Amino acid sequence: MPYSIFMLPEGLITVTGATGGDGLDGVTQGDGSHLIGAMITLNSNDWVEIEINDDDANFQDNDGGQTLVNAETINSDPTDPAATETFAAGTGVQAEYGVIAVGPGPDFIEYQLVAVNFGPGFATNEGLAFIGPSGGFPPIGVPLTVTSNQEGPSFVAATYATPICFAAGTLIAAPDGDIAVEDLAVGNMVTTREGGAEVVRWIGRRSFPAVGRFAPVEFAPGAIGNTQTLRVSRQHRLRLTGWRAELFFGEDAVWVPAVHFLGRPGVHLAEGGEVTYFHILLDGHRTLIADGVEAESLHPGDVAMCNLDDNAEAEVLAMFPELDGLADRATSHLALRAAEARAILTA
Repeated sequence: MPYSIFMLPEGLITVTGATGGDGLDGVTQGDGSHLIGAMITLNSNDWVEIEINDDDANFQDNDGGQTLVNAETINSDPTDPAATETFAAGTGVQAEYGVIAVGPGPDFIEYQLVAVNFGPGFATNEGLAFIGPSGGFPPIGVPLTVTSNQEGPSFVAATYATPICFAAGTLIAAPDGDIAVEDLAVGNMVTTREGGAEVVRWIGRRSFPAVGRFAPVEFAPGAIGNTQTLRVSRQHRLRLTGWRAELFFGEDAVWVPAVHFLGRPGVHLAEGGEVTYFHILLDGHRTLIADGVEAESLHPGDVAMCNLDDNAEAEVLAMFPELDGLADRATSHLALRAAEARAILTA
């Protein structure tokens, strides 16, 4: 069963203060302990999608069943941006170790990072992957301090961070009637649950092959109350209300990533062809009505910002400089982690 993991290559990462190792590489150990107390800075958001063949749904350490689907060329040297190394299709790939790192600021936001290793050598690692969506991608250019390490990490592949956005064709509710997301423009008004009519501040768009982690989750008409086929990225969150939210979390509503609805009637991955995703930024994290379903707008904190390319991020920060560094900006409702989402949807 193939799946994809987004990884930032080692050549785009700076590590300072490591002991007994060389950057992400443990040299004498493969458990990440050499990084405790070190600082990790991500210097780019050029995430690389790594497609992996596996005989189970977990991306983990010490699993001989995990191999590269395609040849991968990785920038592996932080001192030389032109340095690359190519790994052939069929090469073994492992989640060598995990670390928890915290960002600066009074709230000490924690991020779960996983070292990705190609080939048999446990001491060398080619990059970092990140668990999301609530942690998601750490911010770019912000030093993160490593506080602990994990030997033998094993995380379900679907829990790794991935972009959050609407697919083309989604109808967004507006005061004057529904409008296709691709027809929205900055300055248009859309309808939100929290504030009624609100102005669109920025719209971004990117196109991808609809395979692996980029394949959208598709909801057949009526599957979750949607008025037509709804397609969103895997980690795009939908608003869930009712007794389950109250019983499990003491909340009137929670955010559940779309990927966790897979397997329910009328919900599947739509692979094949190309998909164009759209981000809609308002004045805050809001609830939009998309094809009749309550779904999130782009979260304006750094977690969401890092899903944008460099030009898009610069454009948004130029308009909203107060967003810079707001990795801890709260979501409008509690955002569920993978285990929480599975529990509430199977209740």
